[in-house]
Parts: sequence; structure tokens; C-alpha cells
Amino acid sequence: MLVAVLALGAASCSSTDTEGAATTQANVSAEQFSQPDGTAGSEAPEPVEDPEVQGTVQLTDSFRGVTADTITLGYSSIDFERLNSDFGLDLAFTNFGPSADAVAAWYNDNGGVLGRKIELVHETYVPVGPTSATEACLKLTEDATVFAVLGGFNGPGAADVNECVADQHDTVLVAAAPRADQAERAGGRWVSFEMSLDRRNPAFAQLMAETGVLDELGPMLVVGSNPDEIPLVEGMATALTELGTEVPITDVVSTTGDRVATANAVTIWIEQARAAGVSTVVLLGEGEFRNQEFFLQAPEFTYIVGNGDSISDWQSIPPEGLQPGTRVLTNNNGVDTNLFDDPAFAECVEVIEAALGIEVLATSQLPEGEPNYFSGAASTCRSFSLFVQIAEAAGPDLTNDSWVDALDNVPDLSLPGYDFVSINADKVDARDQLVMVEFNLDTLSFDPISDPVNVG
Repeated sequence: MLVAVLALGAASCSSTDTEGAATTQANVSAEQFSQPDGTAGSEAPEPVEDPEVQGTVQLTDSFRGVTADTITLGYSSIDFERLNSDFGLDLAFTNFGPSADAVAAWYNDNGGVLGRKIELVHETYVPVGPTSATEACLKLTEDATVFAVLGGFNGPGAADVNECVADQHDTVLVAAAPRADQAERAGGRWVSFEMSLDRRNPAFAQLMAETGVLDELGPMLVVGSNPDEIPLVEGMATALTELGTEVPITDVVSTTGDRVATANAVTIWIEQARAAGVSTVVLLGEGEFRNQEFFLQAPEFTYIVGNGDSISDWQSIPPEGLQPGTRVLTNNNGVDTNLFDDPAFAECVEVIEAALGIEVLATSQLPEGEPNYFSGAASTCRSFSLFVQIAEAAGPDLTNDSWVDALDNVPDLSLPGYDFVSINADKVDARDQLVMVEFNLDTLSFDPISDPVNVG
């Protein structure tokens, strides 16, 4: 999940201080949350059999962070308590660490990963610039020398720190989906349960066409939130043009973090759009100031938000400037309450609830002022499920190389709460599911326009 906050410039730094890295022995099954029908395997798995040698395979210390008995994993997550206190925010999200401990413990209680128990090393960060994210990366990869990092890094300035794990430190990463260039450099070591924006944007354009919505929208302006998104803007514009939509203007925000300069840029884009007969604005990336200025200055446009998962908090706090009558379309995973109908998702949530003594409510059902455990539960359940399925496919000799080789050999991949997923060495972002939705400002809900669609 991405938290939209003001990006502050900061220099990268290293650390060898291990204080604050709370190491927790945790345990979770090799079978649960990877069963297509969601059923649990309450008994320990059978001893691993070598297909070429009759008898039990002896697990060994096969790689950094992997012993005969354990797999050491790093778990990086946003420190929401510190974020709220340091920046005067009132975000309802709770820290993800306790949920991760609960799910890891469940796997260990049910046999671990082919017999190895999971040990977690926690590091938190504040998603405001790269400083604390870089510190967390270095503590996990250099000090704790983990086999893999789950969670990764999000937020303005922090997102690119994911390359610190997968590229700079040659460590497996299960986190937000990499860009195409990042995935190529990582060479299979960076995987995600989410969908990359390189795939998502053109898939969204196709989804709009298939649902008939595209015919209603007219000429479009496509705007990214920072210069790194130029390839995404160009890709979306190309996809829309190929579907017969006119895209006379494309651009990106070059003044991220400067509200006055961003407001001036938006004013110019609106004038250009009106002059070019544009009726729809496509907003790509995380641009809070940009979005607010568009909503305030040009409520007559229809707005397309590229990544609907990034605006789930609109269900509790609608964006500043959005006015009644302004149409906003996006895509997400569908109605969040429906996720509990998936047995694997429901059981994972029950594990967390039992361990923490809480009730996990969907974000759309959350009473005002109540803590949000849902985002942490969903992220934790999926990241552990994806890691365990690939690690098991890698076999008893778990290394970076066997992990990468396993991407083409994960049997019957499934993830909690998703109907459509797939993964291979050339496609490391597993999610293939999109639902077309429209935001309803009156009810603060994302109302589906389509059923879940397999865009893989």
C-alpha cells in the first residue's frame, strides 16, 4: 500500500547498527494460503524426497540466510505511528509487523517451508524520502544477511530503495511490483503479488474498451506524477491511441513536493486541455497535489486514476477538492468485502485475528476513527503465500539460483483474494485481475462496472 505524503529530499546512508531489528521466530505451513480451495494443511508435510534417490533428503545450510533448520526473512514495513506523530497525520493504518508475525507463526506450526522454520527480522521506515528506507534495507541485507525481504518499500522517494535489496545486495525481494527495467536488472530475484504499472496501464485501457466506457470519454490528457513515469505515460497514451482514442497532450509533473509550482503546471495543462477539446484527464502515479489541483480547478473533466489500489483510503477520507458531479473511474480488485468469500483469504485473516485479539474489517466497513488492520492483513497474507510457494518449488537446496529457476515451475499458483494469478521468469508480477470501478463521493465507495477480468 502506498501512503501519499510530502516527499523530502534526503541522502542515502548506511548502517551497521542492529538495534531495533526485532528478530522473531515464526512458523507457517508450506501448504496453507497456497491451496486453490483455501483448505488448510494442519499436519506437517511429508519428508522431502529426492526424485533420483530413494529416501529422505537432508536439508543443509544451502545459502545466505538459509540453514538446515531455518530461513531468515526480513520484513520491512511503514511505521505508521511515527509517520502520524512526526508529520501531524491521522492515518488509520496500523503497523504490519504483528500481522506478519502471526502469519509466519502459522506456517511454522504447520511444518514451515519444506521443514525449515521461518525467522523474521523486522525493520520499519517512514515513507518520506529514501533515508529511513535505505537504513532499513542495509540493516536487513548487510547486518541481518537475510535470504529474502518481504514488504519492500513504498512512498515518495522510498520506492526506488527496493533496488537496494534486489539489485545492489543480490537479495530476493517480495514487494511492490517492479518496473520493467527494474525487473530485468533483478533477474527474477524481485517478485510481487501485485501488477506492474507497465502491464496495468494498457490493461486498464483495454478494460475500458471492453466495458464500453472508453466510447464515452472523448479526447484525453495523460499526466504522470514525476519524470520517472514518462515511459508509463507514453505506454498509456499509445494503448489509448491504438484503441481509437485521441490523446493530444501528455506530460509529467516535474515539481514533485512543490505545491505552488504544481498548481501552476496544472493550470497550464487545464488551459491546454480545454483548448484541445479534451474531456478526460488520466492521472498516473501518486500525485496528491496534482490531483487536488485538477479537481479544484476543472471539476467538469472526467478523471481516470491509473492505479485504484493506491486510493483505497478515499473510502474513509475523500481527496481534497473533489466535487459532487465529477466523475472518477479507476480499477481495483473489486469490492473489498468480497475478499472474505475466498477461503484462503478468510482463513489467513482468522489466523491474524486470533493471534492479535482483533477484528479485521474491510476498509469500506471501517467505522470512522477505528484502526485499519485490513491493509496489513491483505499484504501480509499475499506476500507470505507467494514467497512460500516459490520457495517450495525451489526445493530443499534453496539458493538465489534455485529460486529464479522455480519461477517457471510453481504448481497451481494461487494467492489469497485473487481469482487470476500467474508467474514465470519473464512475468514476475503475479496478479492478473482487474475490476472496472467508479468512485461514488456520496457513499465513499468504489462501485463496480465490471466483473473481475483476467488481463494476464
